[in-house]
Amino acid sequence: MLYLQPVSLTDGKEFYDMLQRVPPEHGFENSAYQMEYAAFPAWLEKCVNMAQGIGLEDWQVPSGTYWLMDDGVPVAMGKLRHYLTDALRERGGHIGYAVDGTLRGRGYGRALLRLLLDEARQIGITEEILVTVNPGNVPSRRVAEANGGQLRRETEEHVYYWFT
Repeated sequence: MLYLQPVSLTDGKEFYDMLQRVPPEHGFENSAYQMEYAAFPAWLEKCVNMAQGIGLEDWQVPSGTYWLMDDGVPVAMGKLRHYLTDALRERGGHIGYAVDGTLRGRGYGRALLRLLLDEARQIGITEEILVTVNPGNVPSRRVAEANGGQLRRETEEHVYYWFT
C-alpha cells in the first residue's frame, strides 16, 4: 500500500539510504545527497522545523517534506511549500518530488504527486497548485499531466503545470 509519511526526527538509515539514490537533477534539490550519515539527524531536524516555519531564511517559506512509502519502505520523497513567493512562481512551485533512482518507471511519481496534491488541500492550500518541471524531463511532465495538470506556460527553463 502506498501512503505519505511526513519526515520525522526518528527516520532512520533506510530513509538516508533512499536519499543517496536520489541525485539532484532536473531542478530537484536533494541536500541530503552524499551527506555523511552522521549529519542526517540534523537534516531531519531542519526539515521538521521548515514544516513549522522555524529557522527559515528570508527567501524560504514553510515547507513540508514527505516520504512516499510502499508497505513501510521509503521509495520517494516530496516537498510541499505552503505558499508561493514571486520567485517560487517562476522556479519551484508548490511541489517538488523525486523517486529513488533504482525504482523509477513503476508509477511511484504519479502516486506521489497525487498524494502531495491531496496533502496540499488538507493543509489549507485553496488556490491553484503549481508544479514546475524542466522541459526535458519527459517522465515528470507525464506525471503532471496524468494527475490533471494544466500546462499554461513554457519557457526554456521551465514548464508550468497548474492544478485546480
